Amino acid sequence: MGKVKNVIIKINDKLEKRKLRQNLKSTDFTIISNNCWGSFTYQKYGIEYKSPTVGLYILGHDFVKLCANWEVYFKYKLEFIPWEQASYYYALVNEKPYPVARLRDIEIYFMHYHSEKEAADKWYRRIKRINPEHMIFKLSQREECSKRDIENFMQLPLKHKVCFAYDKVDGTINIPELKGFSGDEMKTINRYYDDLTILNE
Repeated sequence: MGKVKNVIIKINDKLEKRKLRQNLKSTDFTIISNNCWGSFTYQKYGIEYKSPTVGLYILGHDFVKLCANWEVYFKYKLEFIPWEQASYYYALVNEKPYPVARLRDIEIYFMHYHSEKEAADKWYRRIKRINPEHMIFKLSQREECSKRDIENFMQLPLKHKVCFAYDKVDGTINIPELKGFSGDEMKTINRYYDDLTILNE
């Protein structure tokens, strides 16, 4: 019975995702996100990952730099560093280590990867899937993301961008609960914002 139940759950999940995809104008889009919001969005609609920024997070100030010059940064080679050398190590000292890499002067925290090889293989593979004609840049005010970082992000000349912040900055989606938030932010954000707003722009 357990196997049958699992099969039914999987079938229903696929049907639900197919139904959700019908609301999308296109499924060929790249989400550049500072955390797992992008991953969960692809999963929600059952779409192949078309971005290297899935299963990881990037500190706020670094993410703004990445977005400002993404075409150049995605050509750089990842350089993995010891866990203890990460600039955010002070906040992670009690966590189980995971791969951390530098992309020149930007740090990438591969929190959902088991090895440097896995992280690198998927990073480079997904860079090749980027659709430069339909890119969505998303920033949440988490992990050392200051109000100034938010302001800098909002000033970037990006065609499609969305920002969720607890500090009130013009153009952002204000979500007070993000201050000190930890874990999956998707449900919290969904109470304030329908992702179709940005996906169908």
